[in-house]
Amino acid sequence: MKILAIETSCDDTCAAVLDNDWVLSNIISSQTDLHAKWGGVVPDIAKRAHSERIEPVIAEAILRSGILGSNKGKLKKEKIEEIILQGMKKIEVIGVTQGSGLAIALGIGVNKAKELAKKYSKKLVAVNHIEGHILSNLVKNKNGNPQRELKLPALAMTASGGHTKLIWIEKIGKYKVVGETLDDAAGEALDKASKMLGLGYPGGPVVERLAKTGKTDFIKLPQPLADKKILDYSFSGLKTSFYYKIKDWPAEQIGTNLNNLAASFQNAVFETLLRKFRLAAEKYQPRMLLVSGGVMANLDLRKRLRKMAKELDLPILMPTQKNLNTDNAAMIGVAAYHKALRGEFVEDIDKLDRDPRMEI
Repeated sequence: MKILAIETSCDDTCAAVLDNDWVLSNIISSQTDLHAKWGGVVPDIAKRAHSERIEPVIAEAILRSGILGSNKGKLKKEKIEEIILQGMKKIEVIGVTQGSGLAIALGIGVNKAKELAKKYSKKLVAVNHIEGHILSNLVKNKNGNPQRELKLPALAMTASGGHTKLIWIEKIGKYKVVGETLDDAAGEALDKASKMLGLGYPGGPVVERLAKTGKTDFIKLPQPLADKKILDYSFSGLKTSFYYKIKDWPAEQIGTNLNNLAASFQNAVFETLLRKFRLAAEKYQPRMLLVSGGVMANLDLRKRLRKMAKELDLPILMPTQKNLNTDNAAMIGVAAYHKALRGEFVEDIDKLDRDPRMEI
C-alpha cells in the first residue's frame, strides 16, 4: 500500500511517502526562522508559508521516495506539477492530519489532501495528530527496520509545545486519555521560560544546551498538582513561580546564571512529567511504556525515562530518530496505514474539515 502523508498542524510543512509502514521519504520544511523574531508561532505567517511550501514539499517527498525510479537530482520548480502527477499514479492512499492543531495551518493540509484525493480518485484517511505521535514509535525505514513489538496494553506519554497527555493504549486505534495538562503544555512552558531569560524561540533546545552545565537545585520551584491521585499536569503555576523568582533580578545576574536557571526550570518540568507518568504506570500496570512528542528529543529526559522504565521493570519505546519526535508526516503515514487496514476511510471527501480541538 503506497501512502502519501501530509502534516501541517502547526509550523512545519511535512510530507512523506510510505510503503505500508515503511517510510520511503520524510520531508520536513521548518518555519522556525520565520517565527523566531516574534517569540512564537504567528498564525498568518504559518498559513502563508504552508500555502507556498505544500506542493514543493509533496513533490520532494515523491521524488526522494524512489517510486518514480532513481532520481537524486534537485527538485526544479517547473517540474513540481509533473512530479505530483506521476507520483499520484503510484499512490493508493492519502493520509492527512485533521487535528488537533492550529486551525489556520491544518486547513492548508486538509484542503490539499482533499484536492489530490478528488483529482486522482484516491482513498483518503483523516488522522489524529496525537495518534500520529504515539505511532511514531512504530515507524520503519525503507529496509523495514527496526522491527518493534508493541506489547499491549501500553501506556504512552506524549509531550510537545501544544499538548501533554498520558494515554492508555488498549490496542492500535483504541485509546483513553488518563491524564493531560490543564493549562500550558510542557514544551510551551519551556518556551515561555526561555523567553523570560531572553533566550528566544524555540526555547526547548536552547534550555537543554544551557542546562547541561547548570545546577538543577539552584532555585526551588513547586511541584504542580502534587496529589498522587491526580494524573493531570499543570505547568502554568511553575512558569509563574519561575517568573516571580527572577523578576527583580538585574540583567547581569540573570546572564551570569543562565545555565543554573535553565537547569532548574527544565528539571522542574521533567520531574513533573516523570512523577505523573510513574503514578499512571503504577495505577494501570501496562506491559510497555511509550513516549513521543517534541519534548522527548531532549537527551536528558530520555535518559531519565529509561532509568524510570528500568526501575518499573517495563520495556520502553522512544522514536528512533530526533525528527520523529517533532511534527512529521512519517508518523501520520503510519497512523493512516493502520486506519486503512481497518477500512477507516473518509466517506464524503467534500465534508471533511479541519478539527483544531480534535480529541483522541
